[in-house]
This record gives sequence, structure tokens and C-alpha cells, in this order.
Amino acid sequence: MSGAHYIALLLGVTVLGMLFMLTSLRKIPDGSRGVVFRFGRLLRELEPGTRWVVPLLDRVMLVDLNEQTFQLPKGLAVSDSTGNYEVQGSFTCKIVEATPAVIAAMQAQQPIEKTVGDNLVMAIQEMGVQTARESKQAQGRALELLNEQMSRAWQLKFTKVEFRLKYI
Repeated sequence: MSGAHYIALLLGVTVLGMLFMLTSLRKIPDGSRGVVFRFGRLLRELEPGTRWVVPLLDRVMLVDLNEQTFQLPKGLAVSDSTGNYEVQGSFTCKIVEATPAVIAAMQAQQPIEKTVGDNLVMAIQEMGVQTARESKQAQGRALELLNEQMSRAWQLKFTKVEFRLKYI
């Protein structure tokens, strides 16, 4: 091999090394955390900033820790002796701890909106449909019940729940 071949080989290895380094950098935005999985197993949590991961082996899931508002899914319904009601509305929450929240979401295998909607329906049934329809404190009571039921397992803090019951 001539000197030109060695230089080309060295240049090729250098370029591949640089590409490897660039693909191993992840930017974690402020107000977020990165949860790293290697081959599907939880590895660690990344703080905001530029972080190194092993490309092709590690998968980084970004978790936004800021407050977010979600719409309740369509099709939520409750009923009592006066009739059937569709539950419509929204909720606002924030994730308290990224890693447990990701694990809970993966175990649930359904969107957070569906899980919260199901828990809200149970909360409305627990307080009574009539009370939920007529009481001004029903929104606050539903917020308390959601925080009691989901805060520990899901690591969520609910800050606002707004719902209305529409007769169907």
C-alpha cells in the first residue's frame, strides 16, 4: 500500500469517528429530562444540556416537565337514573419525576388522556352524577380525586380539571 492509501484510510476512519461522535450527542432542553433505554431496559435519566449516549444501542425518550393541557378523549360517558351523559373537557398537569412517569405510561400502554379520562369518569361516579352536574365544587373535588389516584403511580400533579356533562 502506498502513502496515499494510508492517508485515505486514516481520513476515512477519522470521518467515521466524527460521525459516530456527532450521532452520540443529544440535546436535552431546559424543562425536560431524557430517559435512556438500552435494548429496552431503563438505563438512566439525563439532565438538561448536551449529553453523550451510545448510538444504535441507546434510545432517549424526552419528557417535558412543564405544565401541559390535554383534551379529554371522545366517548367518555357516565350514567345515572336521570340519563346518560358524555364527559367533555380538559385537564392540566405536569410530570413530577420523569423516570417513574415514563415507566407508568409504558405499562399502561394507552395515552395519558385515556387513563385520566377513565379515572375522571370513576371520580364523577364516586361523587354522583347529579352532584357533578350541579355543584360548583365538583371540578375541585375531581381534581383532588385525580391527584389522590394518579399522583403516586404516575408521578403527575394535576393543577386544573374542567369538565361538563352533556346529556346524550
